[in-house]
Amino acid sequence: MPQTTAAPTAADDHAVSVFDSAPADDLLPVLTELSGSASWAHAVLEGRPYRSREALQAAARRVLAGQSDAAVLAAVDAHPPIGAAAEPVGDASAREQSAAATADAELARRLAEGQRRHAEHFGHAFLVCATGLSAREIVAELDRRIELAPHEELACTRDHLARINALRLDRFLDTGAL
Repeated sequence: MPQTTAAPTAADDHAVSVFDSAPADDLLPVLTELSGSASWAHAVLEGRPYRSREALQAAARRVLAGQSDAAVLAAVDAHPPIGAAAEPVGDASAREQSAAATADAELARRLAEGQRRHAEHFGHAFLVCATGLSAREIVAELDRRIELAPHEELACTRDHLARINALRLDRFLDTGAL
């Protein structure tokens, strides 16, 4: 999955400078929507200034890594299920899940059934960073993860949530929108 690894550019520094100086009250709702977690958003804002995209991304990952399992699962609950065409989905989720939305009927059925089994088995929703994945790859990831031990699945969930947060944070820095 894509992650921020490039050296900071002048544009990065400017975007982060704007982020660092923006009023917390303006950024809090955006970061909460981005992550699904108000506590994550507060902690990221409290760490300012970052001065570089890499520092901001590293802090965002550290904050998530330090959150309780319950806080992480609450953030997962804020994300719509993959392929949830019947539910209202934000622009970011719709863009990230575009492959799942175009799945054929059999893949869509397998995806819905797999998510139901996942929730029954682990007690929480399936979360995957779907950006760049085909519907078939999403189903394969779901099938793979349902075989994991609960602690392994939770670690995967944390990792995918961190990826989603990173992509959305980069998009926000680049465009000012999610």
